[in-house]
Amino acid sequence: MPVLTIDNRKVEVNDGATILDAANKLGIHIPTMCFLDGYEPSTSCMVCIVKVEGLANFVPACATIAQEGMIVHSSSEQIDRARKAALELLLSDHLGDVMSPVQHT
Repeated sequence: MPVLTIDNRKVEVNDGATILDAANKLGIHIPTMCFLDGYEPSTSCMVCIVKVEGLANFVPACATIAQEGMIVHSSSEQIDRARKAALELLLSDHLGDVMSPVQHT
């Protein structure tokens, strides 16, 4: 069972658990949009990105398997900017896809 650190808090998780699972165990909120418990992660929204020390790029918390000794940061100014950019890209691609109740009637 790997032990990792998220936001300076250690947590032990079952083998095969994700960073998102570990964060949830600690009560740390990592935002998600495309993740649905019980289904394979699609990693299509990239809203759940986190920074793992030693890796050059952000990784999706919903699909990244927790590893022994991992040091994870779930929030920073840089992470917040990247999440905002991911949301903006999603919204720019789907502008007008959702209809209001008034439009339906």
